[in-house]
Amino acid sequence: MTPTATESDVQVRKGWRTPAVLYRLISHPVLRFVLGWDLPSRDVGKWVQRKPGGTTVEIGSGGGFFTTALRDHLGADNRLIGLDPAAGAQKKLADKHAGQPGAELVLVAGDGCKLPFADDSVDTIFFTYSLEEVPDPLEAVREAVRVLRPGGQFVAFVWRPVILHKRRKPVQTLIDTLLTRENSSKGPQNLRLAYRKAAA
Repeated sequence: MTPTATESDVQVRKGWRTPAVLYRLISHPVLRFVLGWDLPSRDVGKWVQRKPGGTTVEIGSGGGFFTTALRDHLGADNRLIGLDPAAGAQKKLADKHAGQPGAELVLVAGDGCKLPFADDSVDTIFFTYSLEEVPDPLEAVREAVRVLRPGGQFVAFVWRPVILHKRRKPVQTLIDTLLTRENSSKGPQNLRLAYRKAAA
């Protein structure tokens, strides 16, 4: 049974949302490489499982920093759904990827705390530096677990300066309660987590 929110959850809801105008800066490959943040093709291949015929949801597709690498990694027999609340960013991302090879790309303007997907319908949920920015990270985790198929994968890349330990701990405790941890790494800026939903 999925735990319900308590009064102590309120502190976790005080998040910070990256302004859309900063997407271009924070997505710049050189900046991210210099700061030791990400190399998308390497990181996606290491952390995101490829399941033939599967559906992966990228929550926080934003400026599309990981989208190309995800499409390439998943391949043409997979579907990638990019979800982000910024409809303008989604339109630009759609234009950028029009006619490009790789996984089928479907872009949805939506809320990570209210996923527009049926129960047990998604093979992989990938939070790309978005779990720390959603209005309610605890509800986002519960929603991810709801839509994941039994045996499905939950992956989160988290930017630690935006979700400090006091706020992060309840979120990580909930994930550890609902899912089985398979892999994790902690760097100066990043926390990376991979979990599995119990098989039916």
